[in-house]
Amino acid sequence: MQYFMDQNEYRSLMYKRDLRATATHLGVLLLLFFGGEMALSLLAAGLMTSNGAIFTYVSSTSLQLLLNGLLSSAVFFLIGIIYCLIKRLSFARLFPFERTGGKTLAMLCVIGLAFSLMSNYAASMLTDVFALFDVSNRGGDVVGDGGSLPSILLYYLTVAVLPALAEEFAFRGVIMGSLRKYSDAMALLISSAAFALMHGNFVQIPFTFCCGLAFGYIVLKTNSLLPSIIVHFLNNALSVTFDVLTGYGILNARMANLGYCVIIITLCVLSLVFIRKLSKKKPDLFRFSDSDRIIPFRDKLKTAVCSPALISFAVIMVLFSIYSLISPYIVL
Repeated sequence: MQYFMDQNEYRSLMYKRDLRATATHLGVLLLLFFGGEMALSLLAAGLMTSNGAIFTYVSSTSLQLLLNGLLSSAVFFLIGIIYCLIKRLSFARLFPFERTGGKTLAMLCVIGLAFSLMSNYAASMLTDVFALFDVSNRGGDVVGDGGSLPSILLYYLTVAVLPALAEEFAFRGVIMGSLRKYSDAMALLISSAAFALMHGNFVQIPFTFCCGLAFGYIVLKTNSLLPSIIVHFLNNALSVTFDVLTGYGILNARMANLGYCVIIITLCVLSLVFIRKLSKKKPDLFRFSDSDRIIPFRDKLKTAVCSPALISFAVIMVLFSIYSLISPYIVL
């Protein structure tokens, strides 16, 4: 007996096929991001080895950080733009910059920053777990040796400014923007997971996933990348500032922790006030609606995450995170 699909079944089939293709293309894009970063990181290391410090007042550590930051940002922008051109995607749709009222913008930035800073505790708890097994998964200390002013400025540039621009372009722009036509909630979850995995560090994964949720949520509610860029920058800049203050001995560890706690508590209190105000002004503040009802949200998410390319990216990043964790303890 020949089976004929009705119109709804056919639409669902075509919809899943289109969503699966989009997820596959984004998975390949993420693999290209990672491969490009690795290749250019090796290039930066080679340049530093052959030429040493190029600037008299900039330490070799800071210079390598700058090279890595610039090359990493170039990878995100260049590959992302080429992807958009090949796919003929609308830049205005992927990278929205709708005007947001100053008060609303400020309140959302405070809420997003508070959530991001609170997420640091997830990373801290994971670091403590690793410490129980005498395993460290922390990054290097760039200013702990009392680096020069140019080194500190380069530290801000590479840790606070460049990631806020490049990563928001790639993850909240290209990745999340490409998936929003199917579902805002699905786009938020997948882009946040990809953002977390791309860091390739088990300590950062829970923290960056929560940050990705905060940054993406702000974009969805304002339809603008500007607030997420601001919050991303402030989150990273605050961390850099405390690194600088402790590195120069201006604050000891106890004072730094106390100052950090005061900032978080202040932001959380303000966030509660602002959430109440925004909830009255925007009743749908914490609601997500699918762009369509052709298939249920659960089926959309399952179709996307089962893409072989996305699964390959996730597996590679987990393996890379494991390697990053154990590499200091491997004796060749």
